[in-house]
Amino acid sequence: MLKTLLLVLIPSIVFSQVQEPVVNVVRITTPPIIDGKLNDSCWQDCNPVTDFYMVEPNPGAPVTQPTIVYVCYNDENIYFGIHMSEDKPDAIQATVTQRDGGVYMDDSFELMLDTYCDRRNAYYFMSNLLGAKLDGRIIDDGRNVDETWDAHWQTKSHLVEDGWEMEIRIPFSELNFPHVDSLIWGINFWRIERPNWESTSLSPIQLWCKVSKYGTLTGLSIKSKIKRFELLPYAAARYEQDSLSLRGGIDFEYDVTSDLIFNATMFPDFAQIEADPYRFNLSYEQGEELYYPEKRPFFLEGSSILRTPIQLFYTRRMNEILCGGKLYGKIKSTEVLALDVQTEDTNENFSVLRVKQELFTTTTLGALITHKQRSDTSSQAASIDLNHPVYGPFLLTSQFASTRNTGVSGDQLAGHVGIEGETSTYGGGVIAGRFGPDFRIDQGFIPAYDINKQGFSGYAWQRILRDKGISKWLEVGANFDIIQEIGDKLAVSSIEFRSNFVMSNKWRIGINGERNYERYGDNEFKNRFVGFSIESNVGGMAGIASSYRFGRLYDSSFKFFHFGFLIQPIQRITVFPYFQTVRIGETKWQWLTNTRISYKATDKAFFRIFLQADSETNNEVEETFSFNDIENLNNNFLFGYEFAPGTIFYLVYNYSQSFTDETVDNIFVAKFTYSFQF
Repeated sequence: MLKTLLLVLIPSIVFSQVQEPVVNVVRITTPPIIDGKLNDSCWQDCNPVTDFYMVEPNPGAPVTQPTIVYVCYNDENIYFGIHMSEDKPDAIQATVTQRDGGVYMDDSFELMLDTYCDRRNAYYFMSNLLGAKLDGRIIDDGRNVDETWDAHWQTKSHLVEDGWEMEIRIPFSELNFPHVDSLIWGINFWRIERPNWESTSLSPIQLWCKVSKYGTLTGLSIKSKIKRFELLPYAAARYEQDSLSLRGGIDFEYDVTSDLIFNATMFPDFAQIEADPYRFNLSYEQGEELYYPEKRPFFLEGSSILRTPIQLFYTRRMNEILCGGKLYGKIKSTEVLALDVQTEDTNENFSVLRVKQELFTTTTLGALITHKQRSDTSSQAASIDLNHPVYGPFLLTSQFASTRNTGVSGDQLAGHVGIEGETSTYGGGVIAGRFGPDFRIDQGFIPAYDINKQGFSGYAWQRILRDKGISKWLEVGANFDIIQEIGDKLAVSSIEFRSNFVMSNKWRIGINGERNYERYGDNEFKNRFVGFSIESNVGGMAGIASSYRFGRLYDSSFKFFHFGFLIQPIQRITVFPYFQTVRIGETKWQWLTNTRISYKATDKAFFRIFLQADSETNNEVEETFSFNDIENLNNNFLFGYEFAPGTIFYLVYNYSQSFTDETVDNIFVAKFTYSFQF
């Protein structure tokens, strides 16, 4: 125990004694050509940044794969040139091509910019050898991450004899920052090196999103950013059921201030959005609703501010949008989002107001109000939340909510209090929650079984046996839940133990076991499960993963199996097939499968194919595997070409067939969006 404690504390002590890194940026007159080659004369005028710290596998140890970063700027852009040495160049991983995909699972480089130097919030930009982009915002010192924020920036990489190089151009017009003559920003660089499992950082931190520990960028002097006004009209042609229809709409964006943006949309079209993947619903009598993440651009940007423990606003409730408006950003130290949407198919109005105030160093106090109106019925909800650091990585998160609905009275209160935290080597938390019996929220997402419940849960995990022989690490963990109906009997109690043994050759073997008790009315069940999993290339994209789980579920035997793999037949093409089956009892079973194929033809052109199928629910079959009784088949093809930032052409083909009601849909869509910036 003492040895484990020292392994946790020593890296923190080492890091705390290291001086904060400072990066001096240089103004240039001739910008570099963004081709991934550091042969432009401007890089010779920059001060090289070389002092990186090892985060993984041995925090604070000397870096074995050096990184050199150059930074310069002119009136319009800030530029970064990166040279990454690699003693195993043939083992560099480059598989991700999709925008906002899992770039961090490849060899990659990431830069973070805290443009207000408030040590709380930052932008991040990440790319790999193939030029795939991943960007977003870090909020509240890493307490929240907004993966939906996208910017127009440029990057290019290529291999060199001793590793690989990258160039990045970020326009100042994509960033918010103070209007002062001389700027000081927070900054950090983070490199993920896969061949030797090495992660390094400019700042001595263990978590990439810890903005309060970033270094400092000095030397910037930028003219005030001009307010941006952008119109994004689109035209689309849709061919369906032997008929051709034309459709048009427009998006509008205006920078009210450098920190506050107004966005509006009318008759939006989301034909280019990929269909939701098929999933199993294994809840008791399928009584819990499945949650699906939002993918539509209008709802994504700024949506991270709505993430609270009790989800009072769920944008997937809105299907066909007639029009909508959104104001989001910051007013001094207050973050705000106001949204109002009118639906076309259901004639409903949805609105939300979210305000979050920064207090002290890393504390935030927030308020949230949501509303849904349909004819003469309405649903409303309001909450307050507080987030405050407790000790080390552990943070207090709390939220208290109330609802009001037409024709509903009684106990409509809910609450959540939790203390959670993690580092790269351990994590844990304790959470208590309550949902009153009359807590209803049509515009939010609360699983049906959570109503009229109160309880608490906890979890903990730790990595041990780090870099011992064939062991990269052994991760062990446990979690529990105890939930009861308010003022009544026990509803749920469960405990689970799990372990993951990761070997130095990047294979992972996992084992987990769970026992739980569930009660629904007068029906009581004692469920139990044992699971095994195996994965190759841990931390990387290309490889295989499989798992098998068996036991008893709702008084029936239960077996679950999944298998998936990702291959890259040639560079810039990735193929990811996935297969799942579940067998309940001796004869009832379901299966589903999907395959995603991505091809980045050039930096501006890409293809995507998504194929999926599933079976009817609870088929009565004697065979162990049977592909009879297909219920749904769905194929999606997308081609996109970006002429310029915001100006994009899409060609879409969707094929769907339901074997249950014998319907077939063939849909072709051509869509062109043009960006007018003023």
